[in-house]
Amino acid sequence: MIRDFAIVREAASRVAKAAQHATEALREGRVEQEPAFTDRMLGGIEEAMREFRTKGVTWTAKTLTDRAPGAQERQYGADFAGVLSISLPGFSVRKGFLAQAKRIEPGKTMRNDEFDRMNGQCERMLSLTPDAFVFLYAVSGIAIVPALSVLSSERRNPHEFYSRSIARFYEEHFESFIGDRRLHVPTAAVLEDLRHDLDVRRLLCLEARA
Repeated sequence: MIRDFAIVREAASRVAKAAQHATEALREGRVEQEPAFTDRMLGGIEEAMREFRTKGVTWTAKTLTDRAPGAQERQYGADFAGVLSISLPGFSVRKGFLAQAKRIEPGKTMRNDEFDRMNGQCERMLSLTPDAFVFLYAVSGIAIVPALSVLSSERRNPHEFYSRSIARFYEEHFESFIGDRRLHVPTAAVLEDLRHDLDVRRLLCLEARA
């Protein structure tokens, strides 16, 4: 089983370290808006995980981003989708999750229109899968909360909900506590179709094989 390979914590730590570079850029003012932060974060994860080898397992990574005219202005159902494929002796799984990004600091009061927009995007994600999350970007780091928690609140700062660090989130994703089997990539050729069907601007695909 996957526990026998002892790869989860090491892989999740590598993801978190790559994402930390995006947080440092935010702290230093080199990125400010959610799309730029997400692009930097996913690009860093892709670079860190591409051809990463450990304990007899090789990881590959690929990202797709909508670069069509007007892509920045278009309203998507989610900012990105994360899909995962693991194929190891005695263990095989394909699954994914949807994510909405929100740049907000703890303790900040959200405007009504900001909250309504976030709620609407959470509704759209949850109409596709229960594995939908909001990635909160702050200078202190990335916190991840379930989209369902956001919809269950009354205009509260989402940092007030139970959350996961990005390292803990990806540990649970790799361990299969998080992930919807309906959101997967059957073949490399259908990545772009999947991104379009899920109505997401970006897609991050991670794969681990023995």
